[in-house]
Amino acid sequence: MKLGVCVSDGTNGRPVDGLPVRIERPRLDAWQTVWQGLTGSDGRLDRPPRPEDDPGPFRLVLETDRYFTTLGMRPFYSHIVVVFTEWEADREIPIVIAPHGYAVCAVGS
Repeated sequence: MKLGVCVSDGTNGRPVDGLPVRIERPRLDAWQTVWQGLTGSDGRLDRPPRPEDDPGPFRLVLETDRYFTTLGMRPFYSHIVVVFTEWEADREIPIVIAPHGYAVCAVGS
């Protein structure tokens, strides 16, 4: 099963290209990275595969600080963290980011 993530810049109205993103899951007293990558020119990830040995929860971490700084903006959130419990096939998580806020929803069957 693969999870779709699409990140858009709400300030400039375009996909976010080159944004570092990682997916983590809890291990003992810390979060462990299970996948990391960059968004493409369409704002999407390469649909990371779900780890087979753990049902969740998972944490999606978007590193927004450098992205907005290179655009000459000072972001309020250096990272955006989205915790979710279900890693479902054909599930899409669209995320709209801005220097002082963000919006997240889950789309799919």
